[in-house]
Amino acid sequence: MTDFSKMAAAYQRRAVVQQSAGEALLEMLDIRPGADVLDVACGPGALTARIRTRTTGRVVGCDAAPGMIDEARSRHGVAGIEFVECDAARLPFADEFDAIYCNSAFQWFRDSAAVLSGCLMALRPTGRMAMQAPAKREFCPQFIVAVEELQRNADTRAVYANFRSPWRFLENAENYAQLFSTAGFTVLESRMEAVAQRCSAQQAMEIFLSGAAVAYLNPQYYEGGAPTDYPARAAEIVAATLASQCGSDGMIELIFHRVFVSACRV
Repeated sequence: MTDFSKMAAAYQRRAVVQQSAGEALLEMLDIRPGADVLDVACGPGALTARIRTRTTGRVVGCDAAPGMIDEARSRHGVAGIEFVECDAARLPFADEFDAIYCNSAFQWFRDSAAVLSGCLMALRPTGRMAMQAPAKREFCPQFIVAVEELQRNADTRAVYANFRSPWRFLENAENYAQLFSTAGFTVLESRMEAVAQRCSAQQAMEIFLSGAAVAYLNPQYYEGGAPTDYPARAAEIVAATLASQCGSDGMIELIFHRVFVSACRV
């Protein structure tokens, strides 16, 4: 999984869409009082802290990025929350949790089968997992329009031709349900929604920087790498293209396609 350490300090401020969807995911998981809960790919821990308010049981947040774990411990290291640095594909738990929460991270998992296998093992019998993530190739059409400008602009098109997406997006809720079913879960619900976020161009760019930029502006995902000035120039182009999509009121409506899955271990 991509190392989010470098963006840990700013993530909580920028990740308004992830946090909004995360609140809806909390309702879907319906955590019982006293439940032991694991937050997979917890980031800086804001939603792990929300989980803490819903149960008196054990609450654990895990993330592969050491910077995210440091940030989570600094912000939310209160009694009753453990933050553990570990890869989601190598969870060190067995029969320990009543519920697993996984928000806005599934698209980054290179081996989703290993992640789901580990989650199933971490749950107690009848335990539940709820997952929410961006979905569909055009996960945000307005971002896609902005990034497509990198293909056309003379400053970036040669480098952008070497971009290789690290994400895994599926096109419908049934395909996500099949992933969980194949891993051994009983799927309770799988649905896809379009979520709207109306914001200024500057806010739209902040949202872009909270997730999409970690791939599009990262030389790691360019075959042969990228020049040192490429990320900054690409960011300028994306910001300008987002601004060009604003209406006369200076606002843009971002549409995010997101999948929600609820499943249980029998």
